[in-house]
Amino acid sequence: MKKNILFLLTTLLITGCSASDKIDKSILPNDYFTQELEKEDKKLNGAYKQAKKDIEPFRVESLKEMQRTWIKYRDQKCDFYYHKRSGSGGITESLECKLEMTLHRTKELINIH
Repeated sequence: MKKNILFLLTTLLITGCSASDKIDKSILPNDYFTQELEKEDKKLNGAYKQAKKDIEPFRVESLKEMQRTWIKYRDQKCDFYYHKRSGSGGITESLECKLEMTLHRTKELINIH
């Protein structure tokens, strides 16, 4: 994760964010990850709703329980990176973890038949 953060910061410094006009040049890494997580969370919710429609009705309750369990797992795993004693760096790692896991889970839900 630290490599990804370093890459992001290096890219932002080298390119001056010119690679994408949509990126706010004034945002900090934590703000960036928060904004991206919000966007990807909406996509995750859409994929989840579509998966519920695509599967057999008798599997819907299982999917709901699986998703609740996944959310708890994601939050506990990623919150592990941030603790009040770990300093502010842990916040960035926690947000990045949630973003990566959310992206992966969205792909899983899209592929459910």
